[in-house]
Amino acid sequence: MWKEGVRARGRLILAVAAPSPTGEPRLGLSVGRKYDRSAVARNRARRLLREAFRLRRPELPALDFVLVPLPALHGERVRAVEEELVTLAGKLAERLAARGPDAASAEEHP
Repeated sequence: MWKEGVRARGRLILAVAAPSPTGEPRLGLSVGRKYDRSAVARNRARRLLREAFRLRRPELPALDFVLVPLPALHGERVRAVEEELVTLAGKLAERLAARGPDAASAEEHP
C-alpha cells in the first residue's frame, strides 16, 4: 500500500490511499512514537481519526485509507479532522482516477 498508493498531505493528517477490493472505504492507522512519546496523546489521535472516519464514511470514496497524524493534530476537534479527511479523500480519488483503470488492476495483481 505504501509504495503503490497515492499520498496527500494536509495540515493535520497525511493520507495514503489505494483502491478498495471490497468496494467500501476502509481505514488503517499509523500512529508511531514519532508523533508523540506519550501513549495518551497517540491514543487520542487514534480516537480522533477513527471518529472522523466513522462520521464521514458514507461520503468517502471506495478506497483503503491509511492515516498518519501530523503534530498539528494536537488539541484539534473532530470537526476539523473530518473536514480535512473529506478534502484529502477527494484529492486522493482524483489522483487515482488520473492513473487510469490499468493502474488499479496492476496494484491488485503485483
